Amino acid sequence: MQNPPHDPGSALAIRAHYRQSESRSARLRLLVDTGQELTQLTPDAMRERVLARACAFLAMDHGVLLEWDNEGGISTTARHGPPARLLSLVAVVDRSLKAPCWQELAADGLPSMLQVPLRGSDGAAFGALLLANSVLLRAPDNDDSESLQLLATLLAAHLENDRLLKALLTRDRTLSDLVNRLFRAQEDERKRVAYDLHDGLAQTLAGLHQRLQGFAGRCPTLPDTLAADLQAILTLAQHSVGEGRQLIAGLRPTVLDDFGLSKALDKEADRLREAGISVQWITRSEARLPSQVEIALFRIGQEAINNILKHAQASQVQLTLELHDGQASLRVQDNGKGFCAGQMLDAHDVQHLGLATMHERASLLGGRFTCVSVIDGGTQLHARVPVYLEGASQ
Repeated sequence: MQNPPHDPGSALAIRAHYRQSESRSARLRLLVDTGQELTQLTPDAMRERVLARACAFLAMDHGVLLEWDNEGGISTTARHGPPARLLSLVAVVDRSLKAPCWQELAADGLPSMLQVPLRGSDGAAFGALLLANSVLLRAPDNDDSESLQLLATLLAAHLENDRLLKALLTRDRTLSDLVNRLFRAQEDERKRVAYDLHDGLAQTLAGLHQRLQGFAGRCPTLPDTLAADLQAILTLAQHSVGEGRQLIAGLRPTVLDDFGLSKALDKEADRLREAGISVQWITRSEARLPSQVEIALFRIGQEAINNILKHAQASQVQLTLELHDGQASLRVQDNGKGFCAGQMLDAHDVQHLGLATMHERASLLGGRFTCVSVIDGGTQLHARVPVYLEGASQ
């Protein structure tokens, strides 16, 4: 049997097709493999990896990654190859490029160079990938240039995400610092107002009540209507003294400064007892804590008691204050009507605003706050914060 005649045209076509397929496969590997690697690398390692891969893809022996800021300053963030000639690449970078650009005799000792822009999501370039070779090479075809542009775009997206994340973290730290300052200023103002009320209005009300009592004791027998009026005035004065003391205690309870968190929380729990709600301490640590911790946990407990009185319709409340492994833990649990903790928070809902404030107070101290509530099954609040804070008074 005779072999079919040899067809050189067919052989060349098959070879060309094979080389095209091999080239497409190489471009695809470049993008897929690099894309998978970038998700595991730090920003600096990303830059080095992309630059090294780009140089290897085009067989270039020099490369730099340049980035510039809003003020126009240029930084070299990655390098590949002997450093002696890399400085000449910085001098020829074109920051106005919108697409890859091949140049010959562009830099001293580097007759072949490709510039690939790094563009952000707004389309503006914030950097460039410069690849060069010490021996004159043939210009890459359009497919290779497009592949390198896709590689640069992939890197640019990761770098931009990193920048946005850092900006967000900085903004979050700034916001947390402002909230922390606000809470401290609020506590200082509450303390000042509480002492002003104690030394001023409260003393005046107490003196007025004593004078009225003295007057009533010395007053001759009055007609029934006048006696009833005098008794109503005495009752009103006594009630005003009591309200003044409660107002001062709510602003800044002296028992917190004098006797610590446990006594202050138990004093707050008297409001529950006066409302006919049973209060039970499960665990009660009497240890003194840093001032910041005591204030934060007291305000969390105070807000929890406010919510129980206003919303819970509970008959029993359990309190737990523990100190364990350098963490102070406060739990407030009631058997009230509960609520759906996962529902969208209404900015005008005071109860949910209080929960957000409690969460923020714990978070500012590096702690955690959780709320577990079940409809008709009660609510449990748990705040846990580190006891030993940097710069905190012991």
